[in-house]
Amino acid sequence: MKSILAVLALVAVVSSASLAFADADYDEKLAFAGHLEETLGHFWAIEQNLDDHNAELALVHATHPIAELYALMKPDLQKNDPTMDAHVEQILMDLGKKTGKDVTRQDAQKALDEAKEVVEIARTAIVGDDLSQDTNFKMQLMQGLLGTSKDEYAEGVANGQINMMAEFQDGSAFVWRSEQIYNTIKSDIPQHNADELDKFYADLWAGYKARADPEDIETKAGAMIHELDEVRGVQSEETDLLVYVENIRSLLQETKEQYAAGNTDDALSLATKAYLDNFEYLESTLVKQNNPQLSHDMEQLMREDLRNMIKAGAPASEVSAHIDKILLKMNDVAKIVPEFPFGALIAMTSVVGVVIAMTRAKGFKLIQKPAL
Repeated sequence: MKSILAVLALVAVVSSASLAFADADYDEKLAFAGHLEETLGHFWAIEQNLDDHNAELALVHATHPIAELYALMKPDLQKNDPTMDAHVEQILMDLGKKTGKDVTRQDAQKALDEAKEVVEIARTAIVGDDLSQDTNFKMQLMQGLLGTSKDEYAEGVANGQINMMAEFQDGSAFVWRSEQIYNTIKSDIPQHNADELDKFYADLWAGYKARADPEDIETKAGAMIHELDEVRGVQSEETDLLVYVENIRSLLQETKEQYAAGNTDDALSLATKAYLDNFEYLESTLVKQNNPQLSHDMEQLMREDLRNMIKAGAPASEVSAHIDKILLKMNDVAKIVPEFPFGALIAMTSVVGVVIAMTRAKGFKLIQKPAL
């Protein structure tokens, strides 16, 4: 009897481990697909700016995928197919000059169409066609895009005016891309939910056109995310901001370790995740709490300085010291963001490893709609 119980216990452990690995694999694919969707959003923004003869802003969006999103995708691309990874990198590297002011609109579109094809090849290779067409998977991609869009809008608009055009366009592009995905699954979801989402999109675009208060846009986008949760049959809960603080600390510590071990690409990917997939969600709270300078300092330290040091091959001791400086400032951030209830803090301690793993895998910053 004891041996049977032991076998059953082992089976239970193995089954649980298999489910955990399956979940991690799903999260990694969801994150990768999310980065692809943001890349496609930037491609659309390039097209809109080229049509408006705004080469300067077109270049901003042409450089964003290679400057930030590629670093998040590279580990998966490299692991799957180094040749494909090199091709994706080259396509994104060349996009700026192939869509620049000295290039005809027709040739620029040819380069963009080629880049879109490469995105789909990468999607098939990493995510797979079956999962890419799954309705639930697509709804989660929509939620990720909408969540990022409201943060970009908050950076781009204040007092009814656009003060950071690139960020405003990022928000617009991610809403647009979420709507493109929505149109492919609209017939697969209940009619009353589709009717609600149609209204939400109309309201959201109207808010963009009116340069509405960021809190209004956050409410509208949040309503859409909640509606999609209803369709998916899950209960939406706001993530406690302290989770992002802990994610950042863990990701930066691992960045330090990977860089010291000579794994530059992994270190850059982890540093990028710490900022884009975590600190981005803390910025608006810091501003609301009258700490815009802290937000600015953290952005400079994490998004600019740390990533540039890694790219330039700075000595490991300098990178380590810089990360320690960031971690010290994270203590100030942690004092500002809402704290956990005691019970939730205990719960987080028991699952923080899973949360970090998911965060590392995650990726997840106009038509009769506002002009770009």
